[in-house]
Amino acid sequence: MIKNLYRSLALILLLSIAGIYSNAQNDPNTLLPVDSNVKIGKLKNGLTYYIRKNSKPEKRVEMRLVVNAGSVLEDDDQQGLAHFVEHMCFNGTKNFEKNELIKYLESLGVQFGPEINAYTSFDETVYMLTLPSDSDLIVNTGFQVMEDWAHNVTFDSTEIDKERGVIMEEWRLGQGASQRMLDKNLPVILKDSKYAKRLPIGKKEIIENAPYSAIRRFYHDWYRPNLMAFIVVGDIDVKEMETKITEHFSRLINPKDMRERVNYKIPAQQQTFVTVATDKETPLTTVSIYNKTDAPVFRTYGDYRKDIEFKLFTGMLNVRLGELKELPNPPFINAACYYGSFLARDKDAYVSGALVSETGIETGLKTLLEENQRVKQHGFTDTELERYKKILLNNYEKAFKERDKTESSKYASEYTRNFLQKEPIPGIEFEFEFVKNQLPVIQLKDMNDLANKLISDKDRVIVVNAPEKSDVIIPPADSLLELANQTSHINMEPYVDKMAGNDLMAVKPEKGRILFTKKLNDFGAVELKLSNGAKVVLKPTDFKNDEILMRAISPGGQSLVSENDIMSAKNASSIINESGIADYSKTDLQKFMAGKSVSVSSSINLYTEGLSGSAAPKDIETMFQLMYLYFTNPRKDSTAFTSYITKQKALYKNILADPEQYFFNQYYRIRTNNNPRADVIPSEEEWQKIDFSRVYDIYHERFADASNFTFFFVGSFDVDSIKPFIETYIASLPVTKSDESWKDVGIRPPAMPKEEDIYRGSDPKSLVIVYFESQKPWNQKDAFLLSVLGDVLERKYLDVLREKMSGVYTIRSSAGMSRIPYDKEYMQWTIPCAPYNTDSLTAAAVNEFNKIRNDGVTQEDLKAAKEILRRETEKKLETNGYWLSTFVDDYLTHQPMDYLINYSEVIDSITSDELKRVANEYFNPDAYLRVILYPQQMKK
Repeated sequence: MIKNLYRSLALILLLSIAGIYSNAQNDPNTLLPVDSNVKIGKLKNGLTYYIRKNSKPEKRVEMRLVVNAGSVLEDDDQQGLAHFVEHMCFNGTKNFEKNELIKYLESLGVQFGPEINAYTSFDETVYMLTLPSDSDLIVNTGFQVMEDWAHNVTFDSTEIDKERGVIMEEWRLGQGASQRMLDKNLPVILKDSKYAKRLPIGKKEIIENAPYSAIRRFYHDWYRPNLMAFIVVGDIDVKEMETKITEHFSRLINPKDMRERVNYKIPAQQQTFVTVATDKETPLTTVSIYNKTDAPVFRTYGDYRKDIEFKLFTGMLNVRLGELKELPNPPFINAACYYGSFLARDKDAYVSGALVSETGIETGLKTLLEENQRVKQHGFTDTELERYKKILLNNYEKAFKERDKTESSKYASEYTRNFLQKEPIPGIEFEFEFVKNQLPVIQLKDMNDLANKLISDKDRVIVVNAPEKSDVIIPPADSLLELANQTSHINMEPYVDKMAGNDLMAVKPEKGRILFTKKLNDFGAVELKLSNGAKVVLKPTDFKNDEILMRAISPGGQSLVSENDIMSAKNASSIINESGIADYSKTDLQKFMAGKSVSVSSSINLYTEGLSGSAAPKDIETMFQLMYLYFTNPRKDSTAFTSYITKQKALYKNILADPEQYFFNQYYRIRTNNNPRADVIPSEEEWQKIDFSRVYDIYHERFADASNFTFFFVGSFDVDSIKPFIETYIASLPVTKSDESWKDVGIRPPAMPKEEDIYRGSDPKSLVIVYFESQKPWNQKDAFLLSVLGDVLERKYLDVLREKMSGVYTIRSSAGMSRIPYDKEYMQWTIPCAPYNTDSLTAAAVNEFNKIRNDGVTQEDLKAAKEILRRETEKKLETNGYWLSTFVDDYLTHQPMDYLINYSEVIDSITSDELKRVANEYFNPDAYLRVILYPQQMKK
């Protein structure tokens, strides 16, 4: 009786809540709720804090220090110093001297870059820490670091001068055609606003010469608690975190002479402006239309509904633009539209953009303008709206299903936006229910009314970026403006929505059988052998609730075709992916997939062919059907073929105008001895070698024999439930029993040592690549040690070449072993720097490598390497993608996976002597390939 009474009361309560929710839905002025899972508070000094317990990933915590101040607040003598202050936070605080902070955190297993980082933009500066939460010492250190960044940065003069060089290298990395064109376009896009004069990277002369007082002044003025938020999300105790926040951040004091935090605006313009920028080094031609609007307040149910309408509007128009891209003579290579936040908080923008051929500027712009006019005049169709409603609802449903598996970093980013931009945080439970209730009542009229709001000739900017070439005439700004004005008065025909079919497969194939099952107990997986000879590996996981990942792979690939067919083979899978399957074109497939979470694509690489895909559990059969059809019924479509070739030729036509693209292309040619099968940028003549019929013949050849394939599934499924799909769609695939493998096509490096200098580009920037390779039998232990060696060197190079020499902003080092097509060991260093530093930085890199060869790795560096690797592996083992890639690699190369079971012991076994051994055994510092990019003017 009591139980029934409680049930009745519970039902009444639920009905009451539902009624309140329903009434609220009908009142657009109701304020949106705040997710009850996040605790929000404010200290007496004005600092806001957000705390949320979230256990994905386990034993991790995300911390953010958010400062509501960026480059737009700089005085004239401070341009670039907001960003400079961000750098200085890593170069000495009250409790962490100079750059010892990075070394200390790395000793705890925290990586600089992925887990210790920051960024500066126009309006904010955000500091980020990702820390292990299973250690009070580490968590307490994180709080102390964040507190120090907030008010205890030392700004040592020596460290400031050293950091000037690092920031100049970051500035150098950003130089090039894109920056030059941006410098011309921004004053038009941001006309009459302070934003146009306050790019975060700042001015070179100020970075190099700013007095210490100007840097410290920015910190004093804007780093204050009433402009700050502290965010902590992770596997933590909320009350404990609140206590620590109060303890650490109550110490912050607002200055007595507080400057006003002005929210600068971008003034509205009552006309259309056009800006055209050309550059000899830009590889691409783009056209963009910016329709600027005042940013709406986003606080109520009505505001949220309007946000849904915007998503539907741009989503449907993007589908239309995607269809135009598939025409045999497409008006653009790619195109898309977007509505959302702009460069300043007071503005949103509706942006339509296209990547076009060098002669396709007018055609691309006209098409974008016409498609916007088509929507403005005729709106969308009922079928388009209903289809995109399914897509949008599916996106929210997926997020809802993953709500207990959502990464802490996602929540931390949401709360950052809530503090800075007042973005609502009602929580996915509310959002999914709200969207589910609103979508049925959103009408076509709601969509069509948006066109008048978004599409206007006022406060509009048309931006064109293009290569500067003597043989190509770029339309002047006034003719493009005239084209835009003319298009506004064209009567457009309404869009016709051609519908896709209802079934991928009208008849299912005859089932095959599972011959036997082998348990892979150590990995929680099973291996199946099928009646047609194919293998299947299944690993069910609970890492995600709504994710199943798939790969199918077979040895062979492009290596088995003749040299005459290389271009056809290289592009075969891409052409099939553009063409579709069975009776479904690519556009038809996209329409058919509306509301489904599933994708499958094919690939033919140099030594393998295969499929990759993903699906939500509810759409798993669709994924299997797509797999079956990609094997048995790829669509032969001459229109798709012609469209693909036209777009690729236009895309690659000027790609080598970019100095870095040219450099990397030359580097790969040198490293592969100009082997015709190497993956380099094709010439225009080579595109003509792709043969329509051979493309499909090669594809069929590569997918004719399922017995040569192994299929891998990792994710949220039950083994017994997935077996019927395997029997129906994999065990039934055709076989030829070919027992193929890849062919060694002779790609080898040149004789070493070899040095080449390449001269390209007008900017004062260089790029050094040093490559080593040896050929010795593969073994798992040394393959692992070599990867560790590459990581140790990268951290050492950041310490020496960046922190001590101030010669780089970033640097890359990697090493390892591979078995396909032959056993080899490799190591590569990539050093972007100033042209005058190439020799000294390369010598320093070699010197640090030789120190390891002679003396091994220091205990400090070894401890950091082990802790970082341990924490990295912990995270990876909780992801479906890592398990999938590991299974694929290990099955393909027949290497054991034992190290995943006892990874902690494997990491513990790493010693300085072992790293010293592999550094000496596999690499000779005198046998190297060194290729350097220099500016063109340095060529003698």
